[in-house]
Amino acid sequence: MYKKIYLIEILRFFASISVVIYHYKIFFFIFNNLNSLKITDKNVESLPFGEYLFFFYRYGDYGVHLFWTISGFVISYVYLDNIKNYDWKTFFVNRFSRLYPLHFITLMIIVAIQLIDLDFSRNLNMFNSNDFYHFFLNIFFISAWGLEKDMSFNAPIWSVSLEIIAYALFFVCATKFKNPNFIKLFMLYFLLLLVSKIGFLKEDLHNDLISCLRLFLTGVIIYKLFVLNQKLIFLLVSILLLILAFNGNFKIFLFCPGLLMLILSIENFISLKNKILQKFCSVIGNLTYSSYLIHMPVTLIIIYYFRDKTEIFLNEYFFVSYFFLIIALSLISYKFVEKKIKVYLRQKLLKKNN
Repeated sequence: MYKKIYLIEILRFFASISVVIYHYKIFFFIFNNLNSLKITDKNVESLPFGEYLFFFYRYGDYGVHLFWTISGFVISYVYLDNIKNYDWKTFFVNRFSRLYPLHFITLMIIVAIQLIDLDFSRNLNMFNSNDFYHFFLNIFFISAWGLEKDMSFNAPIWSVSLEIIAYALFFVCATKFKNPNFIKLFMLYFLLLLVSKIGFLKEDLHNDLISCLRLFLTGVIIYKLFVLNQKLIFLLVSILLLILAFNGNFKIFLFCPGLLMLILSIENFISLKNKILQKFCSVIGNLTYSSYLIHMPVTLIIIYYFRDKTEIFLNEYFFVSYFFLIIALSLISYKFVEKKIKVYLRQKLLKKNN
């Protein structure tokens, strides 16, 4: 049984909420054709708490990149040193039972919203490809594999769809190379870096998939560095990466590993032992996936209800209420839906292994 790293749970939640804040601007204003008020990066200060949250309104989508890096580290932390204890079925069921149930539920909710009022759905700019073909892609969790024509249904799932490819490659490489060393990992990273310069796939897929794989692999490398237990060197490297990330043009491929390593360094030095804080970190960490998937259908329902009163989306009380609702629903979802279904599926699908 691995020891939980509590501060990384906060970082996961931070990455998820960053994306939700960014999507507040996107979904309520930019993609909402029912809203006559148009927001751009030049006037995000007019959004709720814009003077404080302008960075998240502009760059919150980088939370996806941060989450890919965290995922590479967490998967390595859980599986890499014990990969011999897992066959492909166990690994697949563990990932499937955690990710697919809520994806399916939120997909069905959005389908229901579309069926209830098709004209409403057509008037938004979020449903560019809500048809049977894209429903098929979503059902099979391949909605961002280059087969799609545009965004569809619960659009934020695209990043998880790509991450599934990273999970599969992780398992293949980890079992084939038997816990790969730094030389193999860095060779693979530089291969991805080289591939990133060659557009061999559709442009959006190429850029997103290679970015996902690079950042995921970065998380794996960080894990290998982390277990060396060189605390001071680890901290100094994290600070150096963050400095370089902000030197000149912003560099997301340095920022994400730098921030992750900094958080891990802080946990190394403070050794969080307070039971209440540990529980808090665990709880908000469990809200990461649910808040990321739930916020889209919740947003659609709210837009539908307030379709003639779109000025409310600028209200700060509405903004706070919206986020409290997302967090509350995420808590309920994880405790009473995701967790129970996950346990049930693992018991049923892996019963021969028990």
